[in-house]
Amino acid sequence: MKRRFSCMSGDRDQTDDPDLAAAEWVVRLAGGPLDPQERRKLDAWLAAAPANAAAFKEAQSALGQMDRLARAPGSLRRYSVDAPSARKAPVRWPQLAALAASVALVLTISSAWLGDPITLLRADHRTAIAKTGSFTLPDGSRIDLGPASAIAVDFDESERRVTLLSGVAYVVAVPQGEAQGRPFVIEAANGEARALGTRFEVERLTDAVAVTVMEHEVAVSADNGSGRAVLSPGEKVRYDRRGNLSPLGTISEEQALAWQNGQLVFDRIPLEQVVAELNRYRAGRIVVIGERLRSETISGVFDASDIDGALTSISTEVDARIVGAPLFTALY
Repeated sequence: MKRRFSCMSGDRDQTDDPDLAAAEWVVRLAGGPLDPQERRKLDAWLAAAPANAAAFKEAQSALGQMDRLARAPGSLRRYSVDAPSARKAPVRWPQLAALAASVALVLTISSAWLGDPITLLRADHRTAIAKTGSFTLPDGSRIDLGPASAIAVDFDESERRVTLLSGVAYVVAVPQGEAQGRPFVIEAANGEARALGTRFEVERLTDAVAVTVMEHEVAVSADNGSGRAVLSPGEKVRYDRRGNLSPLGTISEEQALAWQNGQLVFDRIPLEQVVAELNRYRAGRIVVIGERLRSETISGVFDASDIDGALTSISTEVDARIVGAPLFTALY
């Protein structure tokens, strides 16, 4: 179910998630005094339900904890990342504490620096943040992994199966006829891409999986979904958690594999998905606060070696502010 976020300005709807709404209110308060209209909205939200007041109190209590961490960061200091200079709000440790108050943000701290522990345990091959890697599989097939990506390999006598645990994988598969008749399958989330040819790409998005074909054909299917699609070169499709397959039109190989050349290419991509990709290239965690921003779409070509510059450009495009801190950078 899609959540709606709290009314911070204008006529935005109130949220059905008190923790996230409380985090947004605390961030807003850390940015300066509320005007009378905003104060009335906050008071009304606090009075609307006991859970709202409890969540707000918890968010405020996190302020002290994170403030202590900020004053004595210890070994975390070496990971500090400067926020982009343009449109940059002054760094206030209460703002960092407010961000941490959101349960969703707190749970991402460990994965932002070390990676998801379950993925680390399952992975046979993986890449670090901002690093790519090329791996040769037992049958001679090659997989190039983008930054912060991981795969698990499971070859047996009947098939060659690879699970994409995170990130993006470009596959150059040895044809089935040269592998004792065993099909080559990339499993990702609730679906799979079965190679009928040799070259294709699979990418895990925030809430879906995208498959792009560069050579020959690939059969894509999703569990409990709307059937099966066979893609030809240049075609791209995605399937979501419900198993729905949606064509994404055609795309050039140059654009699809721009990440191999250090470029990030977006064509009317939702900001939340753009940020998920930026997070593969930058230590710490970039988060987007507010439904208005999440629904914005981004188009452009960015340098993968200058994520802060990309973030600055994006914040200008969507009229957002940036708060930078050692663990998080927030757009709001």
